[in-house]
Amino acid sequence: MLGSQVINKNMSISGADIGVPEIQTFGFVSFGEAVATTDSWTSHAGPELVFMMEGEVFWELENEAFVTISGNQFGMFPAGKKHRVANGLYPPCTCFWMVLSGPNQIESPALLTAEGLRDFHRYLGQNGLTHEKGARSSQAILELSKLVADPRIYSGSRLLIAEIRALLHSILIEAWKRHEKNSSDVGFSELVQDVLRLINENPNAEIKIGEAAIELGYSRSYIHNRFRKEMGMSPSDYAQRIRIKRCCALLIATGDSITDIAFDCGFGSSQYFSRLFKKYLGTTPSDYRQKMLIREH
Repeated sequence: MLGSQVINKNMSISGADIGVPEIQTFGFVSFGEAVATTDSWTSHAGPELVFMMEGEVFWELENEAFVTISGNQFGMFPAGKKHRVANGLYPPCTCFWMVLSGPNQIESPALLTAEGLRDFHRYLGQNGLTHEKGARSSQAILELSKLVADPRIYSGSRLLIAEIRALLHSILIEAWKRHEKNSSDVGFSELVQDVLRLINENPNAEIKIGEAAIELGYSRSYIHNRFRKEMGMSPSDYAQRIRIKRCCALLIATGDSITDIAFDCGFGSSQYFSRLFKKYLGTTPSDYRQKMLIREH
């Protein structure tokens, strides 16, 4: 779950405690500054949904591409799929998350019919994708954030719990609808895989979409739009994040200067590298190195 990797910052509510066993746990987390994680992989018996309210988080799926979830999106991690926040650091952000129970862990679902729950797992259990939240989901999440902070939840207020259940149902249905709407785009297309190959062949170089378009036989705008739709970011943004990830590894594993690391990873200057690093991770390279050293000890 979103908070499970954050040291001393794991707050959640059990779905079973409010009569919705198909949701294992759910909760809200808010980080005002970059926070180090344990950097461990996690996976669940059921899918995990992460709804970004503010900021953005860069996730890594085991043996697959990266996924960015920004403030107007939600992301879905399939059941059993190992994932973690990239670079061992949550940037400043506010999120709502829920982990669903596995299909064989539920005897009597409360929010969906048994058949509906099976369909839900089938549709959302195929790939880790991002979609726009939509206005209805955003409003429901905002209302839910107020209700879970109400102290009456601990005294078992039936009205409050009923409201929470209704909002959770609305969020699930909207996520299902958004996912089904784009069901034809499940998985990474051959084109996007080709662009990822070009990026990974030379991770320290700026990807030139014009050259990629000529090589792959598509227009520049089509490649850009298709990549953004499937990956949640532009090809150049993705390539920059790959380079930042390599820089993070060097900041942890070596004592090289920030300037040397910036040049080694293809950045034209340490100043530009530092600005880009702060943009993506919410902290400076030197502060990142310090946070990681503290975490390791």
